[in-house]
Amino acid sequence: MSLQDKIKEMQTKMFEIISTKEITYLKDLDKRIKLNKYGKFNYWRIYEIRNYKIWSFLNELEDNKVYTLIPYISANDRKDEPIIVLSQQILITSNSNSLLINDYINNKIIETKYLYNITELEGVLIFKFKEVKINFEEYNSI
Repeated sequence: MSLQDKIKEMQTKMFEIISTKEITYLKDLDKRIKLNKYGKFNYWRIYEIRNYKIWSFLNELEDNKVYTLIPYISANDRKDEPIIVLSQQILITSNSNSLLINDYINNKIIETKYLYNITELEGVLIFKFKEVKINFEEYNSI
């Protein structure tokens, strides 16, 4: 098997596991893999948290690409107001499990309400996301 074949096999396996059975955090990615996290963030708004809304979001992502996602709640969807970040950056692909992500977000909302002793957490769920380019042929020296 050539190096190119091995790289393709690694990429295929990666798309099969990123946030499919458990949430994959950006911080947990092997530090030897070279990442390009630069680029403009995009935003996807969800006004009612439902699995099919998250499924629709994932369906809009390009195939064979990896994205970093930061979920947060905004009371009025205004950039000049405070937000509540629900999680550290997670990795997703168009193959990620929408139900897993839905449950993860709902659990983070429950934890936030408990942590801050509030009964309701109203606002817009916003996914701040961008593509992460992974170079399998170039390694960081750690």
